[in-house]
Amino acid sequence: MSAVNASLPAIQASATQLQLEPHSDVAKKNAVFYRQQHGVTRKDFIPRELDNDFLAYPPANMPQTEEWEWQEWNKPEIVRFTTDPDRMLADNVLSQDQCDKLLELAKYCKEGDGYQRKAPHTYNELFEELNILDAAKKSQEGEVVPELSQLYINASRRSRDAIAKEFNLQTPLYFSYTHLVCRTAKHVVERRDLSHHVHSDNCILNEATGDCDKVPPAYTWRDYSAIMYLNDEFEGGDFFYAHSTKDLSPEETVSPKCGRLVAFSAGKENMHGVLAVTKGRRCAVALWFTLDPNHKEATFSMAEEILHEIKTVS
Repeated sequence: MSAVNASLPAIQASATQLQLEPHSDVAKKNAVFYRQQHGVTRKDFIPRELDNDFLAYPPANMPQTEEWEWQEWNKPEIVRFTTDPDRMLADNVLSQDQCDKLLELAKYCKEGDGYQRKAPHTYNELFEELNILDAAKKSQEGEVVPELSQLYINASRRSRDAIAKEFNLQTPLYFSYTHLVCRTAKHVVERRDLSHHVHSDNCILNEATGDCDKVPPAYTWRDYSAIMYLNDEFEGGDFFYAHSTKDLSPEETVSPKCGRLVAFSAGKENMHGVLAVTKGRRCAVALWFTLDPNHKEATFSMAEEILHEIKTVS
C-alpha cells in the first residue's frame, strides 16, 4: 500500500474540514500539510460526500475501539451532580498511570492557546497546548508513540460518554474542540489576577449590564464544557463557578487532581474561571461539546483516522 493510499482518508477529511470551515486557520494549516506530502495530487485532495455516515459519531467507516482496551478503565465516581444549573463533578475518570502517560504527552505542548494567542489570559503564566490532531500527527511522524495519542482520544471519548450519560442527553453529543493545556507559574511574587478570567463558553459577557449575548465571536454552538485534570503538583489553579453574570466572585471551587472531571452546560448559568497558578505546572484536557453536528470537530475524526492508519500499516 502506498503512502498516499494509506493517508487518503485523512487527506479527504482535511479537504472536508476546509470545505466546512473555509476561514479556519487550523483547516488551512492542515490542508497545506497534506498538499505538501509526497505523491499527493489535486485529485486526491477532494472533500468527502457530506452524508449522515460522516456526520455521525463515531464515523461509520471507523472500527470501534477494541473491547480489551476499555476493560482497564476505572469506573467514574460521581461526586456531585446538579441539574439546575447543569453541573457535574466526577473522580476516578483516569487512573494515575493514565494521568502520568498524558503528562508525558504534555511535554509536546507548544506555547499558545491554539487560537493564535501566546498569552491568552495572563502574562504571569506560561500557557501551552496540544490539540488532538497535532498529537496524532506527531505519532504519524514518529515523534510520539501512538499509544499516547490513542489514550488522549480514548480519555476524551470517555469524558464525553460520562457527560452524555449523567446529563441524560437524548441526542448525540459531538466534540467541538479538544486540547491538552498546561499553565505554568512564572516567578511573580504577588498575584492579583486570575489564571483565566470569569467567562461563559458560548456568550459574551457585558459586565456593566450582566447580559451575556450569544453572538460572534462567541462560540455560540457550544452546549457543554468539561475539564479533565491530570495532576495536582502545583499551587493555586482552582476552578471556580461564579455566583452570576452580575456577581463574578467565586461561589463554588474545585481543586484539580488526577482523574477528576468537571463538566457543565456552557451558557451564562455557569460563569466560571480559574484562580492564579502561583507555583508549578497545572495540566488538563479541556473539552467543548455541541449538539449541532454542523459544528462537530472535524480534526477529531482526522486524528482517529491517522492513528487507525498507523495501526493498520504496522
